[in-house]
Amino acid sequence: MIEQGQHISDEMIARYLSGKATSEEEAAVLDYLAESDEHLDDLLAMSAAIEDHEASSRQDHKTTKTRPLWPILSAVASVALLLIVGLSLWHYSQSGSSIAIDSAPAYATQDTLVEPSMEDSL
Repeated sequence: MIEQGQHISDEMIARYLSGKATSEEEAAVLDYLAESDEHLDDLLAMSAAIEDHEASSRQDHKTTKTRPLWPILSAVASVALLLIVGLSLWHYSQSGSSIAIDSAPAYATQDTLVEPSMEDSL
């Protein structure tokens, strides 16, 4: 039990302001506040400090938004696709193979094998 005139701790006042104090602690804080206007000023200062702290923590929480993952994944997939296509083209150009424009594929009909010439495609 807290005696009349005994110093009340800041933790007890904080519990009182947050609504987590026991009924005994609430009575002790109220008695403490009734003793002097200076005690009430202390309580108001602590209450303002708690409000400022809570407001700044809410503001910090609002500024740390989570971002969706899909834009990052799509950018990584795009870069990977460009690298694969680029490396494939580079490898193909380094292998010495080339596609001859004048060679067209042959095709077969039922009776004969036809090899088209460039004049046929014009």
